[in-house]
Amino acid sequence: DVYKRQVREALEETGYEVGSVEAVAMFEPMIGIVRSRHHIFVGRDAELLAEPTEVDEGRYQWVPVSDVRGLVAAGRVQSSGTLVALLHLLGN
Repeated sequence: DVYKRQVREALEETGYEVGSVEAVAMFEPMIGIVRSRHHIFVGRDAELLAEPTEVDEGRYQWVPVSDVRGLVAAGRVQSSGTLVALLHLLGN
């Protein structure tokens, strides 16, 4: 199921196991050019279990939500999917 896959992906990419996953948004990053629906999930109640096992998809790091606006303003968040997810989180 899609939620179990998100829990597994979070563990592989961050080393954290999330207790629950919620689908919060969907977006198309290049409407009119490419059909590529992206889904955004929020994981809650994260617990560090291990070092990340996925090393080919980039480096991920947990930061306090209070730092997000500054990171976005400084251009440190460049992935469109990450930006959409963070703006959704900050707007709610």
